[in-house]
Amino acid sequence: MQDNEGYSISLESYPLQKLQDRLAHIHLSASQKILRENLNDRFQTLQELGIQNLRQLQVALKDKKALVAFARQSGLPQEYLTVLRRWVNGYMLKPIPLADFPPADRAAVATLEEMGIKGTLQLFPRVRTPKARACLAAESGIDPEEILKLTKLTDLARLKWVGPKFAHLLLVSGFDTVEKVAHADGIALYHHLQKVSAESGVYSGGFSEDDINLWVQYIVCDVPLSIVY
Repeated sequence: MQDNEGYSISLESYPLQKLQDRLAHIHLSASQKILRENLNDRFQTLQELGIQNLRQLQVALKDKKALVAFARQSGLPQEYLTVLRRWVNGYMLKPIPLADFPPADRAAVATLEEMGIKGTLQLFPRVRTPKARACLAAESGIDPEEILKLTKLTDLARLKWVGPKFAHLLLVSGFDTVEKVAHADGIALYHHLQKVSAESGVYSGGFSEDDINLWVQYIVCDVPLSIVY
């Protein structure tokens, strides 16, 4: 099994009470506002049914059949549980193959793949500190600057809603680490990313001011273990 420690948030270590507090204060999109309806009563119901952390909640809502059964047992609306399940599953990061990053050097990626390092989850423990990156560069023969670039892309890929192309945009924009994004002003970041995207052409996807503002608030509350630069 791959070591996921620090790559993403541990659902077992994330108390249900923390999620309740988050939902009470964080900005929610229109489709997510149902999560704030009867918040205290609904979370009390979850706790009375033995749900104490996000892993237990994820298991209880693991698929549609389980969700329907849990709705019947708890008396909670299926629509509400569906949105809650989507929120919890958002913490489950999907590792990105290194070859999917647009700016990645193909030869460097091939070398890492030969070493068994095919994606961000495998690369993460090898690049968490300057010493670890220096060791990987020496072992692989890859230029340290290329290792650093892949490190930053891996770092950014650990954020919710970030795919390989958006990670590239963040890298080019100068918001090239989790910490920099987490401490950014959401509105200012939106305008900066729009400008960089228009000028560089590295990202063709769309995003709104509300999207980026919500995203930054999410990151501030739930930053995974930092990479040391």
